Amino acid sequence: MTFKTWTLWSTASAAVLMSATTAMAAPAPKPALAIPAGDLATALPAFSRATGLQVLADPALLAGKRTPGVRGELDAETGLAQLLRGTGLTYVRNGGAAVLRPAAQKISTAPAPARRAEAAASVAAAEPAADDSATVEEIVVTGGFANSLARALADKRKAANVVDAISAEDIGKFPSNNIAEALQRVPGVAITRDRGEGLFVRVRGLGPNFQIVTLNGRSAAVNENMRDSGQSGRQFRFDTLPSELVAGVEVGKTPLASLDEGAIGGVVDIKTFRPLNLGKNTIAASATASHPELAGATDPRVSGLLSWVNEDKSFGALLALVYDQRTLRQDRVTGVSWSYADPSTTLGRSLAAQGINLYPTAIRPTLEREDRERKGLVFSAQYRPTDATEITFDASYTHLDDHYDELTYSVDQTASTLVPGSLVVRDGTLVGGTVTSTSQIGREVSDLAHDNLMLAINGKQRIGEWTFSGDAAYARAYSETSKPITRTRLLGAIGQTTFNMSKVDDDVLPSVTLATANLSNPSLLPFRRIEWRTNDSLDLEKAIQADAERPVQWGPFTRVAFGVKFRERERSYNRADINFTTNLANKYFDASYFEAFPAGDFLGEVGGSLPRTWVMPDPEKFWALADKTQKGTARADQRNSYFVSEEILAGYGLTDMDTQVFGRPLRGQLGVRVAQTKQVSAGHADTGSAAIPVRYEKTYTDVLPTLNFAMDITDTLQARVAAAKVITRPSLADLAPRLTLNSSGTVLTAVGGNPQLQPFEAWQYDATLEWYFAPGSALVAGAFYKDITTFVYSQKTNIVVDGQTYQLTSPTNGGQASIKGVELAYQHLFKNLPAPFDGLGFLANYTYTDTEATYSPTLTDAMVNVAKNSFNITGFYEKDRFAARAAYSWVDDVLQDVGGAGLSALNDAAFGSLDASVSYKITDNITAALEGQNLTDAAQWQFVKGGWFGGYTHYGRTVSFGLRAKF
Repeated sequence: MTFKTWTLWSTASAAVLMSATTAMAAPAPKPALAIPAGDLATALPAFSRATGLQVLADPALLAGKRTPGVRGELDAETGLAQLLRGTGLTYVRNGGAAVLRPAAQKISTAPAPARRAEAAASVAAAEPAADDSATVEEIVVTGGFANSLARALADKRKAANVVDAISAEDIGKFPSNNIAEALQRVPGVAITRDRGEGLFVRVRGLGPNFQIVTLNGRSAAVNENMRDSGQSGRQFRFDTLPSELVAGVEVGKTPLASLDEGAIGGVVDIKTFRPLNLGKNTIAASATASHPELAGATDPRVSGLLSWVNEDKSFGALLALVYDQRTLRQDRVTGVSWSYADPSTTLGRSLAAQGINLYPTAIRPTLEREDRERKGLVFSAQYRPTDATEITFDASYTHLDDHYDELTYSVDQTASTLVPGSLVVRDGTLVGGTVTSTSQIGREVSDLAHDNLMLAINGKQRIGEWTFSGDAAYARAYSETSKPITRTRLLGAIGQTTFNMSKVDDDVLPSVTLATANLSNPSLLPFRRIEWRTNDSLDLEKAIQADAERPVQWGPFTRVAFGVKFRERERSYNRADINFTTNLANKYFDASYFEAFPAGDFLGEVGGSLPRTWVMPDPEKFWALADKTQKGTARADQRNSYFVSEEILAGYGLTDMDTQVFGRPLRGQLGVRVAQTKQVSAGHADTGSAAIPVRYEKTYTDVLPTLNFAMDITDTLQARVAAAKVITRPSLADLAPRLTLNSSGTVLTAVGGNPQLQPFEAWQYDATLEWYFAPGSALVAGAFYKDITTFVYSQKTNIVVDGQTYQLTSPTNGGQASIKGVELAYQHLFKNLPAPFDGLGFLANYTYTDTEATYSPTLTDAMVNVAKNSFNITGFYEKDRFAARAAYSWVDDVLQDVGGAGLSALNDAAFGSLDASVSYKITDNITAALEGQNLTDAAQWQFVKGGWFGGYTHYGRTVSFGLRAKF
C-alpha cells in the first residue's frame, strides 16, 4: 500500500466512536451548528469539534476553497453536506470518519482486513462507489493500545478545557489491571499504592484529597478505611471498582462551570459502557490467572459483558459482570518513630548536651497477609426513540471482602537507658547505641467489607432550539468490619538491645541485635490484652440536576447553557472498642497458644540484621479465655464516632464562543458557578475527663468563575489558556468533632478533627501548547499556577486525657500557598516507518510541581504531601496479531514535615515501578495475554529528616495470564 499523510481536521471522534469496538455508534442528538462563511480549511476544524465527526482530506483539495457556512440543528452528515456546498467536494462516510474527495471522483478501494475494522480509531478504505479507479490513500492506525491512545488524544484536542483521557482497548480490557494504575500514563497523574495495588490518584503533585471522582459525571460515594484509625475522608478508593466495568476515564485539569466544584487538583470522571454507544449486539468475556510472587498463590479473575440493541437501534440494554480474588503479602518495617530532644525535659537536656537533636524511639517489623474477593456489575439501558429524545438508566454495584492477618513485633529504643559509651551520633542524630528495651508481639485479624452502589437516571429532550436534561442519582458506600478486628498483644521487657539505624540511600534495613532475648520463645513475654473493635462508615449522596441549553448567534457566542443542582451528602462513622484483660493480662502461656511463623523468607529481599521470625499468637485460643462480660468505655466510643452532612445548592451559567482572531479560529467557554454549602458536624468533644455532645453548623457560599480558550494557531498547532477560581472542601473526617486515642503501642498518640475548618480556595491559571504533528501523535507543553488561601495542614500539640499525655495531630487552616509547575507530554505512533517497524509507538510525560506555603508569620515552607517531580514512559509495538508494551512510572519524594518542626515526620522516598505485557490474537475473536507488574521488584521506602530510615514496604512482582474473547 502507498501511504500519504492526510490532514485530520479534528481528532474529536472519540465521543462518536465506540470505546471498545468498531461498531458504528448509534445516531446522536443533532448538534447546534453556527459556522460562518469563509475559508473551508478553517471551517472544518470547527465543524468537527461541534459534531465529533472526523473529517479527512488531502490539503491540496482544500486550497482556495470557501464555504457558505452552516447554521441550525443538523445531524453531522447533513451539516457536512451543507458546509461543502459550492466547493466541488463531497465525502464518503467510513465508520466514525468522513473522507473528502472531488465531487466527480469515484473511490474504488478494496475493503481493509476485518481486524482493521475492529479498531475504533482506524481509517479504513472506503466502500466501492462506482467504476472509476481513482484511489484514496490513507494512514491506518491499527492495534488496540494505539487505538486507545488515538481516542484519548481526540478527546483532548476536542475538549473545551484542559483534559487528558484513557479508554478501554477493548471490551473488558483496560491498559492495566487497575484503573488507578492505568491513569499513571496520563500527564501529571501519579498514584498512591496500598499492598501494591493502586488506591488513590494525585494530579499535578497534589495529594488525593485535592481530587474529586465522578462516575458518568455524577459524584461517587466514598468507602472508608476500616483497617485502622486513619481515615481517607473524601478520597475514592479505586480498588473497589474493577477495571473490566470501565469504558474510559477523563482527567479534567481545568474546571468548567457545568462540572461539580471541589477539585483544586483534578476531576476524574469514570465512564462505564452503554449499549447504544457500542451500537450492536456484543458478547465479551475474559478469564485471567494471576500469580503474586511474594504471596505464592494463584488467583482467578473472570468478567463478562452482554450488550443488546434492537433493530432500529432505538433501545438497548447492557450487563457487565466481574469476579476476582487476590492474595496479597507485604513484608514491612513500619511503626518506625523518631523524636527530637525537648529542652523542657530532663531527657531532652541530657541528649542535647551530648549533641543529639533527633533520635529513634521504636521499630516494628510487620508481615501483612490479605485475601480479597471482589464482585461487581454494571447495568445500563438506553431509549432513544427519536433524535430529540433520550433516556438513560445506569446502575453499578461493587462488593469487596478483605480478610486481613497482620503479624508484628516491636523493639523500643528507650533513649533514657542508653549505655554510656555506646552512642553513635551523626550530624546531631542518634543513629546507634545499646539500650534496655521492651517489645510488643501482636497479631491482628479482621474481616472488612466495602459496598458501593450507584443508581441514576438521565433524560434529554429537544424542543425547538432548546435542549433540556434532567438527572437524578443516588450513591451509597458502606464499609464495615464484617467480623470485629481483634489484636492479640504480648508486652514485656527483653533486656539489652543494640541498634544501628541506616539511611534510605543505603538500601539496607537497620540493624537490631537482641543480647539475651529470643522472640521465638513463647514464654518470653507476658500477655497484655486483646483489643476488640467494630467499625462502620456509611457515605450517602443524593443529587438532582436540571440543565438547559440552546444555540445562539450573538456575535462570537454560539451556545448558552445553564443549570441547577442540589446535592445532599451524609457521612456516619461509628466505632466501638473493648480491651479484654481479665484472665489474660500479665500471664505467660506455653507453646500450645502459638502457631509456627508462616514465612521463611520474611524480608528476604533486603539486607539488614534484625529478627525475622517470632512467635505467632493463635487468636482463637486466647479469645476463648477472654471474659466476654467486659464492656467498652462509652465515652471512648462516643468521641470516636461522628456525623457530618452537607447540603450543596449550586447553579451555573455558561456560553460557548467560536470566532477568529488574526484570521485563526478561536473557541472558548466562559461561565460561572455559585455554590452554597450548609455543613453540620455532630459528635462528642472530650474535655479530658468527659465526652459531651456537640453540634456545629456552618454555611458558606463560593462564587467560581471559569474561562477556557483554545486557538488553532495552525492546522496542527493549538494553544490553550484557562483561568478559574476553585475550592477543595476539607476531608469529612477532618470536619468531625472527634478524638481518637491510640495507646496500642508504647507511644501515646491521638488524632482529632476540627469542624471550624474553612475550604481550600484557589485561583488557578493554565497555559498549554499542543502540536498534533501526525495522526495519533502530539507534543504538548503546559504551565500551571495555583494561588491557594486558607489551606489545611496538620499540627501537633499535646493534650491530657485521664491524666495521660497524648501527642495530638489535628487539622488547622494555614495562610496562603502557591503551586506552580510545568507538564510535558509526547506521544507518537510511528506509522510512517517501513515494515515491520511501523507497529512501534511511544509516549512519555513529565510533571514538575513547586510549592510554597505560609504556616505562620514566621514559618514559610513547601506544602506537605506534594511530589515535586514525576514522569511516565511507555513503549509499545503492535503488528498484525502481536502486541507488546512496557511502562515505567516514577514519582519523587513526598514530604510530610514543615519548616523543620516536624523532624520526626515520615516522608515517602521516590518510587518507580515497571509493568509490561505481551498479547497475541489467536483468532479474530480470541486473544491471549501475559502481563507483569512491578517487574523490577521495587520496594517503597520512607525516611525522616536527614535521610534516615523511616519505613520499608515490599510486595513483590505479579504475573498474570489470561484469555479474552469478543463476539
